[in-house]
Amino acid sequence: MSAETTKSIDAIKFSVWSPNEIRKYSVAEISAPETYDEDGMSVQGGLMDGRLGTLEPGQKCLTCGNTSARCPGHFGHIELAEPVLHIAFIDSIHKLLLYTCRSCSRIKIPQKTLDEFSKIKKREFAYTVISQKRIPDQILEKAKKAKECPHCGKLQYELIFTKPTIFIEKSELGDNRLLPITIRERFSQIINEDLVLLNYDPSTARPEWFILQALPVPPVTVRPSIILETGIRSEDDLTHKMVDIIRVNQRLKESKEAGTPPLIVQDLVDLLQYHATTYFDNEVSGIPQAHHRSGRPLKTLTQRLKGKEGRFRGSLSGKRVDFSSRTVISPDPNLDLSEVGVPESVAKKLTIPVIITEWNIEKLKTLVTNGPEIFPGVNYVVRPDGVKIRLDFVEDRSVIADSLEMGYLVERHLMDGDIVLFNRQPSLHQMSIMAHHVRVLPGKTFRLHPSVCPPYNADFDGDEMNLHVPQSEEARAEAILLMRVQEQLISPRFGGPIIGGLRDFITGAYLLTKDDTTLTNQEFANYAMLGGYDGELPEPKIKNKEESFYSGKQLFSLFLPSDFNFVMTSKWSKGTGGKQKDVVIKNGELVSGVIDKSSIGAEEPESVL
Repeated sequence: MSAETTKSIDAIKFSVWSPNEIRKYSVAEISAPETYDEDGMSVQGGLMDGRLGTLEPGQKCLTCGNTSARCPGHFGHIELAEPVLHIAFIDSIHKLLLYTCRSCSRIKIPQKTLDEFSKIKKREFAYTVISQKRIPDQILEKAKKAKECPHCGKLQYELIFTKPTIFIEKSELGDNRLLPITIRERFSQIINEDLVLLNYDPSTARPEWFILQALPVPPVTVRPSIILETGIRSEDDLTHKMVDIIRVNQRLKESKEAGTPPLIVQDLVDLLQYHATTYFDNEVSGIPQAHHRSGRPLKTLTQRLKGKEGRFRGSLSGKRVDFSSRTVISPDPNLDLSEVGVPESVAKKLTIPVIITEWNIEKLKTLVTNGPEIFPGVNYVVRPDGVKIRLDFVEDRSVIADSLEMGYLVERHLMDGDIVLFNRQPSLHQMSIMAHHVRVLPGKTFRLHPSVCPPYNADFDGDEMNLHVPQSEEARAEAILLMRVQEQLISPRFGGPIIGGLRDFITGAYLLTKDDTTLTNQEFANYAMLGGYDGELPEPKIKNKEESFYSGKQLFSLFLPSDFNFVMTSKWSKGTGGKQKDVVIKNGELVSGVIDKSSIGAEEPESVL
């Protein structure tokens, strides 16, 4: 058996694609604007060339020989008849033209100043007033003012930038438009030392690469064509845009070869620039948007990536997931703090994978016999060879139940005690998503203990919440250890309990610990038992001739540790202008004061809790 070598990625480096790299990565030069011929086959040298990858299942890619499942797609390229400016780098192009001399392409600052800046860059100065990042701005300020080049002495002209892509130089002889080819020649003369000062890395971003000579054509997997019900193929927006670029590029090539007047050629170059610009970004200000035949604006590269529905926020940071559900929440004070009531209809849809062992085989056999309709049951059985059996379509489930063996995997319904993640949006802090234990209940809403509302900031006026079911044993263990409600009682925001008494808890505590509250021996014993107290009962504090009474404070004190000492001011005392520090707890006994929101309330930093 050969040992598989695994390599860990050390770093990812982003760089600007040079024309040579584009041609090196390309598997085909694309020159035909047609996509498919009459027979429905992809045209050689067209945008759906078989070498760029494959979309149809079963079809083999002409470059790597894999089917559509295994082939990642391959880049092609278009050789442009005239260089065009890359719209994403237009600001860098503008700045570089301002920095550099029009004839010798050096930065328009005396060599002495440049040497000083490079010393700061190399950290050879003992101290410096400006930071490394500010060097390009300092250079730009000085270079803008230079009327002639300190290196070659040539006179410098004023540069006018008309958005989005036109640069004009004002000279005595009149206005002179800078064509991309001229800009490219100037940039290729810039020396690496000057680029380093401007925070460019010459190995990954030479400025002449900002002007496109070859345009990369993305693989077909990036721009799949869809077949409508009518049988007509509908191409992707990027493919539409590429067709425009190829058509104009062909016309431009033919016009240049035929010796057409320069004005017409210039118009075609401008049109090519427009198509290349809208291919990268269809929302550039100053030029009209490119539209589809139906009249809607095309979604090109930038639109795919940016914004809420784009690739980053819509498909990577936030995506739709399996094994999740969402419905309205309602209160249920009979639940435990860490429980969540799940409707039976939801529990039947959400499943947990369980591997059959000799300890659980009998239990799982009964679940499989129940099937997907009867709760608790099983929705799927997965055999060790990977075959998945859906129990909806099985007539006699007892046959499958009898055929179960060790190593089979069953996807059973969510049951009492399973761990799930419960979340309410907006998720503003870590307590907005916590792990709860399931209680399957009748009804159609998620049930929640009212005391866990503060961390979620939830109320029951129609709020909806999400429930996610962890699928692996590791995920469940992690959820129990790190995310359970009991682990989240203390909020890192203010160091106090975020979960505490609300509403009737506080009212009850206040009524119980008021000075005039008395309890008979019978009442005291009953309340102590309800609170789960199993120690010795103390002596009653209030004694008269006939009988003795317990004070309410004594009942509260039963549940305090015997070595607990604490002094604080209650909300009651603050509100009525009573004395400060009225609540006194001495050796685990409440001596004076009433217990109210400031003692046991939620989100109170200095509370008894």
